[in-house]
Amino acid sequence: MEYWSGRVDGNDSDILRIHQVIQVKTLDELMQDEYNGKKVCFVSYNSNEGIRRNNGRLGAADGWKHLKNALSNFPIFDTDIKFYDLKDPIDVIDGKLEEAQMQLADVVAKLKSKDYFVVCMGGGHDIAYGTYNGILSYAKTKTKDPKIGIISFDAHFDMREYAKGANSGTMFYQIADDCQKNNIKFDYTVIGIQRFSNTKRLFERAQKFGVTYYLAEDILKLSDLNITPILERNDYIHLTICTDVFHITCAPGVSAPQTFGIWPNQAIGLLNYIAKTKKNLTLEVAEISPRYDYDDRTSRLVANLIYQAILTHFGCEIK
Repeated sequence: MEYWSGRVDGNDSDILRIHQVIQVKTLDELMQDEYNGKKVCFVSYNSNEGIRRNNGRLGAADGWKHLKNALSNFPIFDTDIKFYDLKDPIDVIDGKLEEAQMQLADVVAKLKSKDYFVVCMGGGHDIAYGTYNGILSYAKTKTKDPKIGIISFDAHFDMREYAKGANSGTMFYQIADDCQKNNIKFDYTVIGIQRFSNTKRLFERAQKFGVTYYLAEDILKLSDLNITPILERNDYIHLTICTDVFHITCAPGVSAPQTFGIWPNQAIGLLNYIAKTKKNLTLEVAEISPRYDYDDRTSRLVANLIYQAILTHFGCEIK
């Protein structure tokens, strides 16, 4: 319970907060848990390595800690939703990023097999390669033709070359290549792209792989109709939020702050629409750097988005 603490108004069900009800368990304990209702499990990814390799500013390894602190005080609106936290974070040991990504994939697949709504919290955005492979591994136990849609809120395509190794900007190029090798459809939509934060080659690569993308400046033109196709044609949805998609005044504590980033109220409608999907949903957030944050502003923002997504996904209406 090291990172889960906060205000206590009492123990009546209508005044409980997340830190009072969350259960911190090992993976073995989570796999043995017999609750079959609505349940969420947070998985922590303790890594700066991908950002270091990508020559970014370090600090995201502590992001998940601050997220838990920010989530702790949120009130419980639906006592049928059970909250769990994987006790041990996924650590990158001795710079072995790829091993940590595969360990994360194994954890995600196992938790999904027990019907947890998995919420992965980074760490760098290299978390996405592990999360995706966990979804894929689980999906393969259900079908020979897994249909996975990736919806990313990000200022970057994250489709850089990885010949010299993976980093926090290579994941979706890796996934695209993996899909091509294994005859799986690569279905990737990214919202919030910054025109001057991606090279001409990255725009061309995205077009080559059929990526659907929307510039940050175009977000006000988007509606549910833009998102509906990827939700309808896939059975599994990988929703990933890189915090640098948001405007620097809302999210100063990120690896790559954006002066012309999107505003949270521009994204919340789309996020809610995605979260409502009846398809198998997995959520992840990445690249909060507390050392650059002000009053935990970035962690508070992302914690709100996570909790909103959880409640929306489980159909909890707050009146």
